[in-house]
Amino acid sequence: MATISPIPQPPTLPIVGNAHLVDKDLPINTFVNLAKQYGPIYQLTFPGPRTSIFASSLELVDQLCDQKRFRKNPKGVLKEVRHLVGDGLFTAFHGEAAWDIAHRVLVPAFGPAKIRGMFGSMADITSQLVGKWERFGPDYVIDANEDFTRLTFDVITLCAMSYRLNSFYSLEMSPFIKAMSSYLVECGNRARRPGFMQTYFSRTANVQFEADKKIMLDLTHEIIEKRKANIKAGPNDLLQLMLTSRDPVTGLGMSDENIASNLVTFLIAGHETTSGLLSFAVCHLLDNPSAYAKVRTEVDTVLRGEPIRPEHLGKLTYITAVLRETLRLRPPLPIFTVESVAEEEIVTCEGKQYIIPRDASTNVFVTQLHKDTSVWGEDAEVFRPERMLNGGFERAPVNAWKPWGNGSRACIGRPLAWQEALITLACVFQKFDLVHNDPAYQLSYKYTLTVKPRDFFIRAIPRPGAPPVFSFNTSIGSVAQSPASSFYTTPSRRGTMASLNLNDGDGVDLYLAYGSNSGTCRDFAQRVGNEAPIKGFIPHIITLDSIEPAIPTNGPLIIFTASYEGEAADNARRFVETLQTAHHGKYAGVKYAMFGCGHHDWKQTYQRIPMLVDRILAESGAERIMERAEADSGADEFFDTFDAWVPGLWEALGEAYGDRVRADADGEAREQLTITMTGDSRPAVLKREEATKIGKIVCNRLLTEPGVPAKHHIEIELPEDMHYEAGDYLSILPRNPEENISRVLSRFSLLPDQNIMIKSKASTTLPTNKPVSVWEVLAGYVEIGQTATRKNIQNLIRYAPEDIKPKLAALLDNFKDTVIEKHLSVLDVLELYPEIDIPLASFLSLLPAMRIRQYSISSSPLWNLSRVSITLSVVELPNEAGLPNKFLGVASNYLAKVRPGDPVHVGIRSSAATFRLPEDPSTSVVMFAAGSGIAPMRGFIQQRAHQVMSGRKVGKMVLFYGCRSPDQDFLYAEDNLKEWQELGFLDIKPAFSRKAEASFGCKYVQDRVWHERDLITEYFEAGAKFYTCGSPPVANGLKETLLRLIKLRQPDWDDERLARAWEIVQKDRLATDVFA
Repeated sequence: MATISPIPQPPTLPIVGNAHLVDKDLPINTFVNLAKQYGPIYQLTFPGPRTSIFASSLELVDQLCDQKRFRKNPKGVLKEVRHLVGDGLFTAFHGEAAWDIAHRVLVPAFGPAKIRGMFGSMADITSQLVGKWERFGPDYVIDANEDFTRLTFDVITLCAMSYRLNSFYSLEMSPFIKAMSSYLVECGNRARRPGFMQTYFSRTANVQFEADKKIMLDLTHEIIEKRKANIKAGPNDLLQLMLTSRDPVTGLGMSDENIASNLVTFLIAGHETTSGLLSFAVCHLLDNPSAYAKVRTEVDTVLRGEPIRPEHLGKLTYITAVLRETLRLRPPLPIFTVESVAEEEIVTCEGKQYIIPRDASTNVFVTQLHKDTSVWGEDAEVFRPERMLNGGFERAPVNAWKPWGNGSRACIGRPLAWQEALITLACVFQKFDLVHNDPAYQLSYKYTLTVKPRDFFIRAIPRPGAPPVFSFNTSIGSVAQSPASSFYTTPSRRGTMASLNLNDGDGVDLYLAYGSNSGTCRDFAQRVGNEAPIKGFIPHIITLDSIEPAIPTNGPLIIFTASYEGEAADNARRFVETLQTAHHGKYAGVKYAMFGCGHHDWKQTYQRIPMLVDRILAESGAERIMERAEADSGADEFFDTFDAWVPGLWEALGEAYGDRVRADADGEAREQLTITMTGDSRPAVLKREEATKIGKIVCNRLLTEPGVPAKHHIEIELPEDMHYEAGDYLSILPRNPEENISRVLSRFSLLPDQNIMIKSKASTTLPTNKPVSVWEVLAGYVEIGQTATRKNIQNLIRYAPEDIKPKLAALLDNFKDTVIEKHLSVLDVLELYPEIDIPLASFLSLLPAMRIRQYSISSSPLWNLSRVSITLSVVELPNEAGLPNKFLGVASNYLAKVRPGDPVHVGIRSSAATFRLPEDPSTSVVMFAAGSGIAPMRGFIQQRAHQVMSGRKVGKMVLFYGCRSPDQDFLYAEDNLKEWQELGFLDIKPAFSRKAEASFGCKYVQDRVWHERDLITEYFEAGAKFYTCGSPPVANGLKETLLRLIKLRQPDWDDERLARAWEIVQKDRLATDVFA
């Protein structure tokens, strides 16, 4: 007999068991991370004691879905929901007679013909959603979860019981929905509480629980009693069926109590999951421009500008794939629970056998099941509807996709939900172009009985030519177009972005649209916007995605966008995708100019996106105001290139718009800002729009010895609703080094606590019209150490005495050597020439806005779900202009001095899908890094280490790492790396540039790679995934070495064949993260 293995389990604590591990707000996050750590089966113990088993591989789920061996058992949250819905279809225990009767009575009501008959009612309610969004207009901020909840709740009440809640004719949500939401949250809390706590320590919650229950039951009984009073004339709906039909087997009807239980069940389950499906689908489409464009194209092709009809639904194949993929990636019901039919069952997983006792809650973990790479491939974490097309969905194993539950206890209403979702998406995409209200939105979750996106707000921009809000005749009666209620004329929430067609002042609208990940292109747009009012323009600073597809024609469009390894910025992806579908003449009437950014290290894709956008706009009828400009972010003259371009822009705009503007007006700094000194006060708290979340420093540890550039390990406690994956980035909003702030205060004879009030005639990123400490302004709003541009020097000449002007002019004559190479800042110039008499207002106007910095996260959520670490190099260089101060990196010096307990503005930015560990932990990994480039690799290794410590088998990892010497800056060598090597899965191949004899004569990473070329070949042929993180020289050196290796194995290949092979390697096997 085979040996029975114990089910993996995290260490427990007395009394609470594993309850302390579970995130109280979003337990699913905990369960996902435990699955990554412990594998496809693990168990947790909770007070009671109660044991919960979690199973997530197809191999296990195939066994758990065998209804001869396992059956549904509503434990946990569903057991608490039974206090409301009793023996309803969703919560009945096995063997309850009422379930059998209700199931046989109701199954015919969900047949194809019946669902088709509900089409009119569904379209009617959808027209109310569309009508609301249309009336509120493009600036109204839509709570997507809330409005989709209104939609699905009104649909189920109308279809199931011919009852109109009219949710779209009230600003307040229905009392039933409010009570239901509160009730479900408390059900989750009760499921986690020990019994004695529920009885003695939750009295207030218990009172609210009963009150919510009463609200829902009162409405249900009211509907039933009204129908009973006129039963003979009742419409042919679900309620009528329950009241009048008999079970064909027993001849019995449904009891009044069971009818009420199932009505409430339909109201809860019938709307909650569908609203979550719609919210997730829209969110994923907004984040995937290619899929978004395909949905819109399909809607336009199938509906042809007409209101939706039943015969359209079967032709919406791509929307069907979108819905299937959404349910795969984000199932609203992440878990369903079963129990063994026998006292215990034995299941097999990865060659081991485990006992499943009947008294355990055995959870089919659908969220993880749907990411099984053996079924869905290595990109299982990626939203890709195409995997569901061309038979892909049909070819998937029967139990690989389980969003509706299993067998006879699966969701009875899934045909209703499916038709409702198809109608909604088709109508919404026919009528509107949707955009995120916050272009930087990162998907996070909220959890009640189901999972939905947290804080998901969108705006709906009407599409030109879309059909009007429509009406239908249904079996329930004539449903006319919904009249506009008075509250529609006064929206309660407004967007922060100006309407593209709104002009509240005098002048020409100027659209400054940017695509930017790092913030530089946004800053360029802001700097042009600062000058616009004095030139006679009204600036609108917006993301490229926010103008797609209705590019404005009532004013010039100036585009600032970058190319990130050949791809568009995150907030320009949809714009670029849509642009590529443009036909000839589509953008006639558009006047535009393009300022493109790129980095010369990516030679093959340098300026790809700016060139693409420029070409398509011109070919599609748009008119260039001036030729496209190029700026190389890897060149010393990057900012100077921008400054040199701006005067030409104003000149071109002046020629295009003539006497309507004042393009030749002088926009010098002293005319833009005025500063009034106010009384002394303590510094005010700085608030920045870009960084809305505050983390807390937990640890700041120096990793290096004296004599080498300092590198720090910093740990930060994240805000409650912020989560990450290994390989992601941490965004930091830094402050200037105190040394630089003190230099400015000294130069302008200011006290640190002196308050100032800034007023501006133009748009500015400085805090205006309120007293603010000068220290705060200098600390957090401007980049004091930024290298000066030519325009900066030209402005300083205005304030210089006559004998100093030639010296400043000499700086311009030899600008690269005297300014760029020496990192000479505006402040440096003022200290070199103290005779320059520049006002503080003008000085501040010369400085760029403080930018957000991004650091690769060097930890794994398996180590700590709510804490991240980063690994950084402190930039501190000698001043080459002869001044006593040093050139200091802003963010690195800020972070080097933080202390435990300090708050810091943070955010999470997801890495590219390719820069993630393989979903299958058995895949081997080879990593290349130098210096602080070890950061993401440390996160990857830490993830695998925790999997190994939890008993999982993982693939081998090899780290090629470059630093100066083994005893000065070999980061983490004597603690983490040593500990993880001892686990047996990690091998490290260092290269020491200052002590090459300790690394087989290899000075750099690429040298060690060549030395170990046989090992590289072995891992490549075994299917390993490769990762690189470091500076451009590291990436370029590795590329040359790996190409040499390919050439060694394929000596007959010419350069063209080598280039094609390298493209394939980069696409499929090598993920790169290069930082400047």
